[in-house]
Amino acid sequence: NELVLSMGTAFRGAMDIIRETMPKKEKQSTLALSILIHVEKTPQVSQGELGRRLRRDPMTMSQAVRALQNGGLIVSQPDNTDRRVKRLTVTKKGKALGDSLEAGESKLLTQLAKDWGKGRVNQFTKDVNEFNDFLTKMKD
Repeated sequence: NELVLSMGTAFRGAMDIIRETMPKKEKQSTLALSILIHVEKTPQVSQGELGRRLRRDPMTMSQAVRALQNGGLIVSQPDNTDRRVKRLTVTKKGKALGDSLEAGESKLLTQLAKDWGKGRVNQFTKDVNEFNDFLTKMKD
């Protein structure tokens, strides 16, 4: 029980630190920022696929995507072959915010590497990725 609770708390804590680097008017939820980061890394990803990756239900995803759209950070367009599928793309404004998030993340990771050492950070990254893969297999 402690592992899952600790990981969730650590993720929210890291995102809160990263969010502090953002301009106040650009504040978004942790989920919305996760969506922005994923869309920037995977242009034209479908909203449904992204929801599966982030393990979020369609209603929650729709609300977070709508908040990003209302903020002018992403756009949603129907798929060329299946009009029911929505493809997400980051706007210029979203890219600028994504760059800001990346800078905050880089600062956090640089400090972590100083405190823990690169080897420990690399092992932790490997362990978290394996845990994520485990969760994906459990859900399937």
